Amino acid sequence: MSQQPNFKRWYDRQPKLSRAFKLIIILPDEVRSIISESLMLLANREFDATERENSFRTVGSEKIMGLHKSKNRRREYDQNEQLHKAMNYLYVLSDDNQDFMAEHILKMVEFIQKYFATCHEFKAQPSLEDVATVTNTYVEKGTAEVENFLKQLREEFFTKLASPEKLAKKPIVDILADLPSATPNTTTQDDGKGMKVKKLEL
Repeated sequence: MSQQPNFKRWYDRQPKLSRAFKLIIILPDEVRSIISESLMLLANREFDATERENSFRTVGSEKIMGLHKSKNRRREYDQNEQLHKAMNYLYVLSDDNQDFMAEHILKMVEFIQKYFATCHEFKAQPSLEDVATVTNTYVEKGTAEVENFLKQLREEFFTKLASPEKLAKKPIVDILADLPSATPNTTTQDDGKGMKVKKLEL
């Protein structure tokens, strides 16, 4: 008879959820809060997790004990209030529903990574407002709308990169370096005072 593995953390029993949490925990704290807010919106919409969390009769004795222990805030994610709440929301769900939520977390993190990659590509400063737009759009409108938002963002970044204002701010050294390297045509002219001067012909 095979022995069941002894998991240290409750979410490690769910491979997808464990992977999702490991991705969330390495993100900046502000981004964790944004994901957690969207996660709670999704959980409430799909499973009414708030009611489950507040009604001990529906979650079983083991999970009741776990919720009590969570108040000690000894876990690595408990210092972030929103993430603490989101993990408790997930905790009271069934295994199947935890797996369902884990898929959505992984997708949200994937879109956030795409957003940061786009900012890095165009040397743009990421904003928490954009991150919130990514997660909220995913929860409220779905994958296609997030893809559309990221596409529009790329177009905006590209337009700014190619705008006259952007070019005007280019250092003069870089502008000169971009000029053709061919030898310029020059002509010699009399300056009217008996001196010969060279004139650049463009």
